[in-house]
Amino acid sequence: MARISTYQKDTSVEKTDKLLGSNLGGTTKNFAVEDISKFFKNTNAAGVAGQFTYQYKNSAPYGNGTMRITFSSGTTFQNATSIKISKYIQGEEDSYQNILNILTGQQLLIVDLEDQDNYGIYGAGTLTQDSSETDFYDLALSTPTKFNGSFTNEKFYAIISIGGGGSDKHATLSFSSSNFASTTDEDGNVTLLTETINGSTMKYVNWQHDLGKRASITVAESGSPEQVAHVPVKYIDDNNVRVYFNGTTSGKIYAN
Repeated sequence: MARISTYQKDTSVEKTDKLLGSNLGGTTKNFAVEDISKFFKNTNAAGVAGQFTYQYKNSAPYGNGTMRITFSSGTTFQNATSIKISKYIQGEEDSYQNILNILTGQQLLIVDLEDQDNYGIYGAGTLTQDSSETDFYDLALSTPTKFNGSFTNEKFYAIISIGGGGSDKHATLSFSSSNFASTTDEDGNVTLLTETINGSTMKYVNWQHDLGKRASITVAESGSPEQVAHVPVKYIDDNNVRVYFNGTTSGKIYAN
């Protein structure tokens, strides 16, 4: 075999080109440029800051570097409602559990690493550790503002924060009497729950809006939708609020 320095340089690199090298076991192999490129994409081996790479899995086993997705239906980016992600990203043995917290309340781009025309842009809720699978974290997703394509089992995806949620983050809940907090006894009798607010006994609706902030809450009742009013509220946390009413009603609750 001639000296490597005597071979002609190829200045037009193509993904089908091959490089000669050794694998971990010391065996000489050909490595396709395309496969090397996939390795860098799937593991973020280039070290792009703020990019978290995962393999999507729709069934067990769920190991390090994997994510699961909950859909309202199908497997499209449009219908993704939450993700469960490992604290270990692809190709890393060290935990990322602290830096993953930067995803809370942000606008997220989730994108197919092989075909970036498959993507979704979402608002994120609060990152929460799973109580039973403590190596995994749950993150609620808002309805995507832009999206295309579907998720494919065992493909690799990047999750990237593309900035704050912005001052116009908002959510709306259409509610009716069925949304009011209640208990049901063994005979099937339903009792609405109440709390005393400023000396008045009030019924309430619990709402998880997942905006990641203590939003301003207003209500428009069905009988007078043009009249938007402030009502008593209790902030359970940055993603959950309790909205109080004198009696049962219906309409829309707005969080801004």
